[in-house]
Amino acid sequence: MLDIRPEFVAANVEAADAVAVITLLAGRLHAHGVVAATYGAATLEREMEHPTGLPTNPFPIAIPHADADGVIKSSLAMASLKEPVLFKNMADPDEDLSVELVLLLANNNPEEQIQSLRNLSLVFGQPDKLTELRSLTSPDEIARWLDAELNTA
Repeated sequence: MLDIRPEFVAANVEAADAVAVITLLAGRLHAHGVVAATYGAATLEREMEHPTGLPTNPFPIAIPHADADGVIKSSLAMASLKEPVLFKNMADPDEDLSVELVLLLANNNPEEQIQSLRNLSLVFGQPDKLTELRSLTSPDEIARWLDAELNTA
């Protein structure tokens, strides 16, 4: 079960690049005590080695994450972007993707992380779900939607 709160959601964000978005989201999780201060740096380091951009339809998304170290409570933060930022494609690290939604995943259990990534892939493999999520504008609505889609078994 992922902790998904309105405080973890940044809507219509203006960000210079992927680093800025990951730093913003990790900072929100840290401010609410669900990850250690080092989680953002660990996520950025992992992103350089193992990119998380996904060429989903109708637009690309990214699901940056790091190992369980520093995760106090399994959580999900999200940013919808005013203008897309570039993330490297998970399947082809030489390819840049113009990402519109960034979902920062923090799991404190490696097995749970695999399941969370699977759940995210199932939901976001559906173009209508991505369009619906992107149409939401308030952090409350977005958090409620994510909770309903990802935390119901």
